[in-house]
Amino acid sequence: MNESSLRELGMDLIEERQFERALAVFAEAVRRVPADHRSRMMAARCLAELGERERAVTCYHACAEGLLRRDYLLSAMAACKLALDLMPNERRLKDTLIRVHARAVRNAPGRAAVPPPLPPEVLYDGKVDTDLMGLQGEELSNRAIEVLAAADPGGHADPNSRPPLPLFAELDRDTFLELVGRMAWRRVKPEEVVITEGEPMDRLYVLVAGKAEVTRQQEGEPRTLGFLGGGSIFGEIALVTGAPPTATVTAVSDTEVFEIRREHLNAVAKIHPAVPQVLADFAQQRMTRNLMATSPMFQAMPESERGALLKRFTFRALPAREKVLVEGEHSPGLFLVLAGELVVQKEDPAGGVVTLGVLREGEVAGEISLLTGLRATATVAAPRKTAAAFLERSAFHELVKTFPNLRTYLEQLSDRRLKQIGEALRPAEIIDADELVLEPEAA
Repeated sequence: MNESSLRELGMDLIEERQFERALAVFAEAVRRVPADHRSRMMAARCLAELGERERAVTCYHACAEGLLRRDYLLSAMAACKLALDLMPNERRLKDTLIRVHARAVRNAPGRAAVPPPLPPEVLYDGKVDTDLMGLQGEELSNRAIEVLAAADPGGHADPNSRPPLPLFAELDRDTFLELVGRMAWRRVKPEEVVITEGEPMDRLYVLVAGKAEVTRQQEGEPRTLGFLGGGSIFGEIALVTGAPPTATVTAVSDTEVFEIRREHLNAVAKIHPAVPQVLADFAQQRMTRNLMATSPMFQAMPESERGALLKRFTFRALPAREKVLVEGEHSPGLFLVLAGELVVQKEDPAGGVVTLGVLREGEVAGEISLLTGLRATATVAAPRKTAAAFLERSAFHELVKTFPNLRTYLEQLSDRRLKQIGEALRPAEIIDADELVLEPEAA
């Protein structure tokens, strides 16, 4: 039986709550393949379930050290987090997390290179010749910990072959430790929905291991936008802006995530006030990347010029019902939707208001007034919390001089919208009364 089959057997035994037998299976998997850290983590869970908290923590710690050695930083954090849930004040776990953080920020600009603490001394060599699946009771526990607490003898991974730790690397060391201590770790089953499009949420997620699908409703059907793997962060834009998420995220396979709630961030911010700004900056960078890749306005620009264009905008958080454009008044500038939506409405000469459309991520408002010099032809308001990038009037005119392609795109967009406004307000065709009379043959 290979290590993959052993893991599957161990998982089945855990489902049946046969934790001692599962411990034997997972420990045997590690004895055969010391780099099988998933089995180490599951063995640690079994030890905890059997009431052996100290040995469980030792096992988690060995797992974290092995994962750090191979530069699996998020998984190393997960192992430390699960151990801290058992023993919150365990110093060796915090030492390992410090080394995880030091590895994550090694290439961060403007930070001094401080040597991380040395790795801990190895307590066990893991040299057990007995097949552990035939053991039970105290003998099993004693032999298992010799294997599970031993170091992973594998070679070092290339530290530049993996992406830096997302978000966490932007925090200083003490803030990082505080946040890890408060946030939650979750296992998500296949087909389980993590976040739902349009539903308010107060948390963000970091995908530690596994895979998730991102979908969005289009014409009543879910459309796949892409897939997320280890290291992905999602939900942070909704958390920062207050706008509901614009997509649904569903686990495709067994998946592990860190869950960071607003209450966790608020508690950390009381001790480390820089946290909200770090998160806001991170979310804005994510929105910037999304816009440059998907916004129709940026598609009109050479890719090399998109970053310089967006730097001219400033971030605006719009509360619900705020009007960014008022019909009959000059536009203050150009608005670009980052998250949320803007509703476009115009007064109907016949009375009432006509809704002309809804602007979503990547779409702009205010270009007609800016290009023509006339007053706004419609009112544009945020129906709910919305994040937008804003470019004031004077900066807009400088921008379109610098980027002629952008002027061309906005002029074409303006022409289409003016035509749509005209069609929306066109009076219904008047039918002659005689046309309503049916001829006897047709009756």
